[in-house]
Amino acid sequence: MFPHKLSLVLIGCMPLSSYAFNGVYNTGSGQVSSAMGGVSLAQGMDRTSIHDNPANLSFQNSGADAQLSLLNIRSKATLLNQPEGFYSNKVIPIPSLALVQHYNDRLSWGLSLTGAGASVDYDEPAIHGFPADKAKDNLAIVKASPTVSYKVLPNLSLGASLDLGIQQFRAKGVLAGVDGQGTPIFLESHGNQWAYGVGASVGTTWEFQPNWWFGASYSTEMKFSKLDDYKNDLLARSEGRINLPERYGIGIKHKLNQKLTLAADIVRFNWQDADGLGKKGSFNWQNQTVYRAGVDYQLTPHDHLRFGYSHADSVVDTQDTLVNFYANAVANQSWTIGYGRDLGFATLNLSYEYAVNKTLNGTGNSTGTHLSNQNHVITLGISKDF
Repeated sequence: MFPHKLSLVLIGCMPLSSYAFNGVYNTGSGQVSSAMGGVSLAQGMDRTSIHDNPANLSFQNSGADAQLSLLNIRSKATLLNQPEGFYSNKVIPIPSLALVQHYNDRLSWGLSLTGAGASVDYDEPAIHGFPADKAKDNLAIVKASPTVSYKVLPNLSLGASLDLGIQQFRAKGVLAGVDGQGTPIFLESHGNQWAYGVGASVGTTWEFQPNWWFGASYSTEMKFSKLDDYKNDLLARSEGRINLPERYGIGIKHKLNQKLTLAADIVRFNWQDADGLGKKGSFNWQNQTVYRAGVDYQLTPHDHLRFGYSHADSVVDTQDTLVNFYANAVANQSWTIGYGRDLGFATLNLSYEYAVNKTLNGTGNSTGTHLSNQNHVITLGISKDF
């Protein structure tokens, strides 16, 4: 038997565990930006940066980038002062692709395919020893963003993308509360459910001085259709929807000399207004500002060494650890390192990210529920000019 405050556990909420510390987004979208703390808004470090700022399309060489990221998500939790903890250790592959083609000196078109989402598997029921399904869930999102850009001036570009998404979600072993006798209640699993989403992005990139670039972008909330079988229980408060948030940001990039390039971004994610994650969904994820900076150093004509750092506000408050037991997204700073090699026929890029372990101890109604999370990410990419 468990205390009645267990009824505060999310009934009508979707559980997930973050892929990286920017909510359900990776720190960096591209194979080079992943090595530089995620910087991407000003002119772009790679072709996948057109996902973050469509106007970067005008300043990238025609060609293709393909990459695969392997994410090792390590999450720990204590739920309602149970003496035994919960552990999840997941390895998740995320592929992505970007294409860039210039129609003429002014007009360009491109496409980015990127992934986002979440996964957790505690490998046992949320109440130790209780005969229930193991606590686990998975959210996978693929975004396809056809993009166009136009150089209104030789040094100034405007761009726009149509963001199209496919979403798959499943959950098992979700603890909903207790009955009148204090017996735990678990929600029924509905298996895999699919939804489809749409949004839009706009941006500008400006080389305001030689070797100095400024970038700015804005993306609408990406609204998905309903996950029908979950809309009456797990996702009742968001009417069955899990949306991606509105986001906007600015960035600057400077090529100091032939060898050294510096870049920095500030990005804002409005999680509070995203159905299923923010206030309409009971996770009460907080809005998040991300600060990131990176360095690219050319060791030789064929070799590049890269470093980066990113710091983000936590999306989870200490009073909300209970309802975020399945949404263990508390790591909020990351260090990155990477290497690039020009092979002649193409360029090979490799990066490693460590999202530093962080523990969040519950307060108020969440007293006794503690979350801990760290991530390791290895990204391998190939880039080819056309």
